[in-house]
Amino acid sequence: MQWLGSVHTLGKDRSIDLSGEAAAQVEAQKKAQPPEPEKLPVPVPEPGAPLPALPPPSPVYAPIEADLRRRIEQAVPGPLDVQIAWALRVAVAAQVEANHEQTCRLIFGSQIHALKQLNTLGSLTIRQAREIYENTAIRKFPGTFQDEEFPAWGEYLINRGIVTIEPGDPIEDTKAFLTPLGKDFLLFIVGRGLTEYKWG
Repeated sequence: MQWLGSVHTLGKDRSIDLSGEAAAQVEAQKKAQPPEPEKLPVPVPEPGAPLPALPPPSPVYAPIEADLRRRIEQAVPGPLDVQIAWALRVAVAAQVEANHEQTCRLIFGSQIHALKQLNTLGSLTIRQAREIYENTAIRKFPGTFQDEEFPAWGEYLINRGIVTIEPGDPIEDTKAFLTPLGKDFLLFIVGRGLTEYKWG
């Protein structure tokens, strides 16, 4: 298989033009916001009114809450604070996985390649990251990626919390590092059997 601009050659006389989808993914990544903590669905009382001690009854939530309470008590016998700690961990793990799924939907193959290099080498300078961008994204997809797109390509990784850079105004020798969340994202890809050889 070979990519020519935004046309993917599948074999003799067969190809798919992905120019519209490619442009849409590039734009979606530029507009992607950093993950924000979900707001808890706790009712806001009237000013001066106390928050109810317990959530109001719900025919939708009640059976699920009862099942979850039973599963927590069964999995983590012991004091309530220990059960709450494990319930929080399960909830956080689910939120991290949901964020990884969102990241995975928009990430480009060239960015995954950069993450793997960061994981192997420990750090990359912005100059080295630019070389990865040029040798993967621009070289393979010249109809979609341009040199001036590099800042947005790197910002996506930073905004998703999987890469961080040294403090201060970035220059070519500024170092980038894989965050613990970034390492977990790579484990997520492997653990879910997802391909790292994505378009872009």
